[in-house]
Amino acid sequence: MSTSPRRGVAISVTIAAACAAYWIARPMVPELAARAVSILIIGAGFWATEALPLFATAFVVVGLEIVLLASVGGLADQLTNLLTTLGLAVGEGRGEDIDAARFLAPFAQDIVFLFLAGFLLSAAMSKHGVDRALAARLLRPFAASPRRLVFGLLGLSAFFSMWMSNTATAAMMLSLLKPLLADRPHADRLSQRVILAVAFGANIGGLGTPIGTPPNAIAFGALNAAGYQLTFLTWVLAATPLVAVLVVASGLLLDRLLGSEDGADIAFGIPEATQPLSRQGYITLAVLAVTMGLWVTSGLHGVRPGAIGLLAVAVLSARGTLDRRDVNTIDWSVLILMWGGLSLSVAMDVSGLTGVLASADVSGLTAGPWLAAAVTVVVAVTLSTVMSNTAAAALLIPMALALSLPSGEQVAMLAALACSLAMALPVSTPPNALAYATGQIELDTMRRVGGLLSATCAAILLVAYRFVLPLIF
Repeated sequence: MSTSPRRGVAISVTIAAACAAYWIARPMVPELAARAVSILIIGAGFWATEALPLFATAFVVVGLEIVLLASVGGLADQLTNLLTTLGLAVGEGRGEDIDAARFLAPFAQDIVFLFLAGFLLSAAMSKHGVDRALAARLLRPFAASPRRLVFGLLGLSAFFSMWMSNTATAAMMLSLLKPLLADRPHADRLSQRVILAVAFGANIGGLGTPIGTPPNAIAFGALNAAGYQLTFLTWVLAATPLVAVLVVASGLLLDRLLGSEDGADIAFGIPEATQPLSRQGYITLAVLAVTMGLWVTSGLHGVRPGAIGLLAVAVLSARGTLDRRDVNTIDWSVLILMWGGLSLSVAMDVSGLTGVLASADVSGLTAGPWLAAAVTVVVAVTLSTVMSNTAAAALLIPMALALSLPSGEQVAMLAALACSLAMALPVSTPPNALAYATGQIELDTMRRVGGLLSATCAAILLVAYRFVLPLIF
């Protein structure tokens, strides 16, 4: 089947499923909630099959929300009146005017601007060589042995991924590895260990901050919108120890599965940065340090993290460190996808679907919260293995917040973290794809090592759900 027919089938099946779900749900839930169910299914189907580009599906979701749910600026009332005229009215709406602006507002949330600022700070670091200079200097102490190098690559990749794109982190670290592996036999165990260490470290490090990955940003925005007042620092305090544990577990697993005696006595020469930092590089480094300090203390001074990021970008732009070409390099599709996820959460709330889901109270069951957490982690890792982890988070986080659980907010954060732990396939994450693109990682090796690592990380994440997350919320 060609790509075009396959896409047509996916679109047709998804729309048919959405329509069927709408008609089945109408007698059981409010009218607008039934429409929200159909929108949810369309988003899930299109994101899972990539029948449309991911950002295009976000546009579809927001557009359908406005048309089907908004009484001001949309057609919600007209559609309800039409159903009544045709004698098909079943459920009732929420009885209040819903403005279309409710679904547009999430694009202006603080977390979107925080992520936008993160993109531009990352661009400034790459443009002026700050990332390469830091990586080369920090990696050199780990070059004495392969085992130390693997742990060093894991740790540094994780650290950089906390503050910049995991894709950029993986590309930067892999470029540092090229001269180290030039004389190694092709695809030997040591080469595979260090390449996978970069990919896995970049995946894991994103868990550490709200700007580390888009799923984190979606959860951060949704939790604050729900009134939980989660700060940048509280996220870091909760996630950074988890990142450290996962890095150690990854190193031990790589050593166990791919370790060997080949090259055990080799000392690696880490290349120096290609050139010393320029004046603009030092400016970037200083602004980044101040920005990071203000981010982690936002709970003390009260300035929103997004505003701090925008001020940092303004300073870099005023100094000529960033220019229009750097702004044009931003991955706007990721921001649009985040908007779609945040807007979906709003739609579930204003339509009454959140209330319907909340009525399914499992808190009275002994294993209720644990079962919900375990299912959330398994579903998040499974979905993120075969589809965009941002799209998976956009679907799971609103649902986790809607469920009537004693720890719904923890399950929502758990979903965001789990979405970044899919590491079994090249399509699972951009760092995995970059590692596979080196030509030194066999698909079976990535599936075996990455799959076992995902399962290990998921188990550790559930332990964190029991002992760490309750300290934050």
